[in-house]
Amino acid sequence: MFTQEKQYTKLLEPIPESHQVPQNDNDVIYEVTRVEQGGETVEQHHVNFEETRALYDSLYHNLATEVEKVNSVNRKLKETNADLTTELAR
Repeated sequence: MFTQEKQYTKLLEPIPESHQVPQNDNDVIYEVTRVEQGGETVEQHHVNFEETRALYDSLYHNLATEVEKVNSVNRKLKETNADLTTELAR
């Protein structure tokens, strides 16, 4: 029983630096923290790549939806224009 306690205690001891694995942030890309705007340097918060990508995906989807609405209205206007042109020609 004493041996088992010793094993658990050993698990609680800090891991020496030589045995620690360095943190891997290779898949996270951070934005530039300082941006010049109007001649002044402005601080920005770190935003990781995934959050930025999600935002751009959302903006792209919203833009694509709006473009489809405009295209639909344009198609209907072309049809109406063609109908009116035909009616005027009579």
